[in-house]
Amino acid sequence: DDVRRAAVAGLGFVMLRSPEHVPRMVELLSQSFNPHVRAGAALALGIACAGSGAAAAVAILEPLARDAVDFVVEAAVIALAFVLIQQNDAYDPKVADVRKRFAALIDAKHGEGVTKFGAAVAQGIIDAGGRNVTIALASADGQLDMAACAGMLLFTQFWYWFPLAHFLALAFKPTALIAVTRDLRLPSLDAVCVARRSLFAYPAALEPPTAAAPAKIATAVLSTTARARRGAKKGEDAMDVEPAKPVEGMDVDESSDAKALLRKGRKVAESPFAVANMTRVLPYQERFVKWPAGSRYVPVKQGAVSGVLVVRDTMPGKPEEFIASSLDDDLDDEEEAPAAGADVPLPPPEPFEYPFDGDRQA
Repeated sequence: DDVRRAAVAGLGFVMLRSPEHVPRMVELLSQSFNPHVRAGAALALGIACAGSGAAAAVAILEPLARDAVDFVVEAAVIALAFVLIQQNDAYDPKVADVRKRFAALIDAKHGEGVTKFGAAVAQGIIDAGGRNVTIALASADGQLDMAACAGMLLFTQFWYWFPLAHFLALAFKPTALIAVTRDLRLPSLDAVCVARRSLFAYPAALEPPTAAAPAKIATAVLSTTARARRGAKKGEDAMDVEPAKPVEGMDVDESSDAKALLRKGRKVAESPFAVANMTRVLPYQERFVKWPAGSRYVPVKQGAVSGVLVVRDTMPGKPEEFIASSLDDDLDDEEEAPAAGADVPLPPPEPFEYPFDGDRQA
């Protein structure tokens, strides 16, 4: 079973460069009678389609997240977090349902420990790095990142020892525009994103559950009381009631000016917006980001709009404006004496050679 699970999960590493073919390859494996094969198929989908938000992968993983076997659910929810990392409700409406599924599995009173662990890890992955990182095992031009692949491989071994899950941090890549000059300084610059801002907004923060108000108990009504109320209602219906006259000046404005204002507001909401330096840029947002014409700073690598970019100054004679650092410039290089009562750091141990002399004789 371990060999079958590892072999199927390995398909995700083999098909990293063509993730669009993986859902079709593992679709039948995800319906296998062997739960280890189903768990491996879920991990293969998550590894190959990480950060892509592929609808075909989500369609296969959703039934596996409701599987009867606990470790299959664990693998499925982790794979869902891989696929839907850096996605929000505006871009993919299923993100909200998946987040609710994670919370329900964690809060389940009689849930299995394996399932709770998987849901907790999945919730941490989908919100990793303050929602400012994604999982990238290969670069944009298809070059494999060996450190990221090794971290992902070690992460899959949490099956045997769960602290290995921390190696997933090697596969994280920041999703931001970080432009630096040749002196490694951060210039003040702006790119332009020609899409709605809501498509790339942060997901809504989780709200703590509120205590429900006690439900009111219906008051019992006697038959004599109900009969008296019906009689009173018939008497009121028989009375002539003068209809209310409309009040002048209270008409609703349905003019063309109001409709034009709504159209104008909708147009403003969909207008392009500026993307400043040191700002989050999602992977699926990159195709909407452009450098404005006549920009002072242009990237040395043409076409790059995210990641750490070295930019070239096209107007070297003008004064430059840089982003101020939040660190204190007056910090001294020398270590200050610790205050009274403060914890003094212990020195590192002295170098030694192993095995010791006593161990050699033994």
